[in-house]
Amino acid sequence: MLLLTITYALLSVISWSAFAYKLRDLIRDWRNRELQILCLSIATFAAPFVLASPAVYEGIDRVLGVPNIATLIIYMSVCICTTGWVALLMTWSSAQDKVRLRHRLLVGYSVATLIVMMVYFFLGNAGSVEHPIDFDVRFEAVPYISVFLLSYQLQFTVSKVLLVVLCHRYAKVVADRVWLNRGLRTVMVGAVFGLGYSVPKIVNMVWDLVGKSPLHTVSSLVAPMSASVCAALFSVGFTMPAWGAGVARVRELSSVYRRYQRIYPLWKDVTDHLPGIVLFPVTPRTTHWSLSNLWRLVGRQVIEVRDGKLAVRPKGDPEVEYTLHDIELLLGRQITEIRDAQWQLRLSFTEQTAEIARELAAEHGLIGEPADAIIEAAQLAIALKARAAGVDVPGEEESPLLDLAEGDDDVEAAWLIKVADAYRTSPVIALALARTVHAETVSTGIGA
Repeated sequence: MLLLTITYALLSVISWSAFAYKLRDLIRDWRNRELQILCLSIATFAAPFVLASPAVYEGIDRVLGVPNIATLIIYMSVCICTTGWVALLMTWSSAQDKVRLRHRLLVGYSVATLIVMMVYFFLGNAGSVEHPIDFDVRFEAVPYISVFLLSYQLQFTVSKVLLVVLCHRYAKVVADRVWLNRGLRTVMVGAVFGLGYSVPKIVNMVWDLVGKSPLHTVSSLVAPMSASVCAALFSVGFTMPAWGAGVARVRELSSVYRRYQRIYPLWKDVTDHLPGIVLFPVTPRTTHWSLSNLWRLVGRQVIEVRDGKLAVRPKGDPEVEYTLHDIELLLGRQITEIRDAQWQLRLSFTEQTAEIARELAAEHGLIGEPADAIIEAAQLAIALKARAAGVDVPGEEESPLLDLAEGDDDVEAAWLIKVADAYRTSPVIALALARTVHAETVSTGIGA
């Protein structure tokens, strides 16, 4: 019983969290019919996890003075919940001229089921002993109560069949909305497990009307396990669009943060030598990224375009907080400022230094893009050293800048990570600096 209580508590927390998340949207747009149905469905889906907990179940029966009446409340809540889910999916996946008729048929059938359930529950004898776990098994053959149970199981089965069909249909429509699509497919699988609960129950009950059913064990053991899997998958599937986007967002920003950290050493050297290219105040290396701002990553629905933010933010903008909320902006400024520095230093990029770096890279077994990254890093290191020494390196007027990104920010960041890694860790850079200094000492005084 303790394990059951813990399981219901976990599912309840997940479901009520989803309700709170969507209730916020309903408060903003309380006339929205779809949000009303959605919140009602989530609430009536979450409620049974609280009510079915043995301690709560028995407490309800004591307060109302009717043995096992909590079962009636739980089953009615499930009926309302499944009706709401099916109604929503009908709205989303059906032609608008057919939605109203289908809604009326669905609601009419569900209301009739609820009435039958209430009438036959009170006509029957639910005993005087509480049965929070084995009510179905204990009362499936009791007159009137059996009709109550059969009505509930039929409605449950019809709803699960409709959910399978509608989820499959709508998932095709929203194939481009990854988390909604995954959620629908998870719900579809959960509905199949739901059928694994209700169908054996119905077959067992009908079989007992004409003889002794051989499915008692399946009905009492396998079916409840299938229902638990169904509930877990529903909790995950129906809430997936809410938390899935947040997970994707956190993963995305984690990736951006790692890029920012790897480019930082190169960017810091560049901006220290060329402070005029800085778009807004430099981020201190000792900045502590605030975990208190992580909640903003999940709730943020609109991602501002980095280049647009850079364009509209003036230099010295005090709104930059240097938290994970601004990490995309900070990475964008790194890319922009490094490229600006390369443009200003382009006259210091010589074919001689490039050739030295290329030869040294070849000696270390590096070719292709790794060698290109080392060449670019070496050119920058040599140009920055010359600038720090106050020396003008005689470069070529048309010295080319390597641009593999062609305007793609992600490709640009990936390339600069390679350049920054080479700048920070490659032994070739120090060797290229030493060889260039030796070659230019007499004529330029770089090594002075």
